[in-house]
Amino acid sequence: MKFGICCGPGSFAPQVEGQALSALPRLMEGMQEAGADYVEFGVSAVMGSEEEFAQLQEALSQFPLNVEAYNSFIPAKHRITGPDVNLEEVIAYCHTALTRCKALGGEVVVLGSGAARRVVEGFDREKALQQFVEFGRALGPVAEEVGIDIAIEPLNKNEDNLINTVRHGAQLVDEIAQPRIQLLADLYHMFTDGESLFSVTAAGARLRHTHVCDLGRVPPGFASGGEANFKGFFRALKAVGYNGRCSFEGSSHDLAAQSKPMLDFLKQRFAES
Repeated sequence: MKFGICCGPGSFAPQVEGQALSALPRLMEGMQEAGADYVEFGVSAVMGSEEEFAQLQEALSQFPLNVEAYNSFIPAKHRITGPDVNLEEVIAYCHTALTRCKALGGEVVVLGSGAARRVVEGFDREKALQQFVEFGRALGPVAEEVGIDIAIEPLNKNEDNLINTVRHGAQLVDEIAQPRIQLLADLYHMFTDGESLFSVTAAGARLRHTHVCDLGRVPPGFASGGEANFKGFFRALKAVGYNGRCSFEGSSHDLAAQSKPMLDFLKQRFAES
């Protein structure tokens, strides 16, 4: 298993003051010293001008640590469900985004993007689900061409009203039926909505990426008054032979200080599971 951290430009709850290129050396060196196997950025980090992307690529080339995973894929302006979907336009955006992520060492892009997929008031949910499937079927050949995996992320009911369980996500993967369109299991979203870890074992080979955090959406090992069920989660992943990536995604008041103990904690729980 590889362990990483969502920490860079455009990711959930950015942890580095300022998102300029000048912040990258401190970030990348800190993550490497902490023992991260990779880092996870938001897709928006790669979506600047051609010149800005070239500068980012040059800056990241100085470090052995790769940005292997990306999240926050589809911005809200590119609707993938609802009455205002422009599939051709969103697929063109995806082609650029995936090509750039791959160029920076990306192996998987997370398709959560609740703001782009959420069912708008008054719109038929079944129609929205069909639109999502159509989007996945159009995205699959692009991902195959680029050579990068897409991991559908089920979100808890407070953040999305379309795909809320790993079990439902697995069903959609099967319906989309594109080899590069697979699934993510996020322990936070699962325990927030009370989904059983049996959904992870049922998902099996569909899993391409995972996210974790501790109770309170804080770094693993830093929760007060309890601990998320990391051992159960890791046992479920081991049961299906998953040995991909696991990223911390959450909030930290001092990521520089918390990164190493957090990663050590996750590796210990993985070994114990």
